[in-house]
Amino acid sequence: MIKHVHYPRGAAPASTPVLWRCEAKRYSVCVDPDRDVYGTTPPKLEMWWWEIDRVTPKGAWVCGRFVLLSATKRWACPTEEEALESFMARKRKQIRILSHRLKEAEVDLALAYPKSHAQVFA
Repeated sequence: MIKHVHYPRGAAPASTPVLWRCEAKRYSVCVDPDRDVYGTTPPKLEMWWWEIDRVTPKGAWVCGRFVLLSATKRWACPTEEEALESFMARKRKQIRILSHRLKEAEVDLALAYPKSHAQVFA
């Protein structure tokens, strides 16, 4: 078990083949029910294990989803360490995509300003 990761389902059964997936989770909380105010918890890393339903020569079926085990990008991984690495790769890619979208939005917004103000967003 990885120390800084929470295991909502506990440890995986020792004799059961499983695949692992790591996710960052935030949960909704009611701050003040009288005023109907809600918030979210701070993010927490959670490691989920999924029992393998069926194994094929190329991969495994988990929860009605086929996981190609030889692929670089896969939904679940054979080990917890690989699942954590996969999570970090997904988040790095998400940051790259969203950073690019932010830059595009700033350039688009700059179109609405006179040329003298366009440098602020470039």
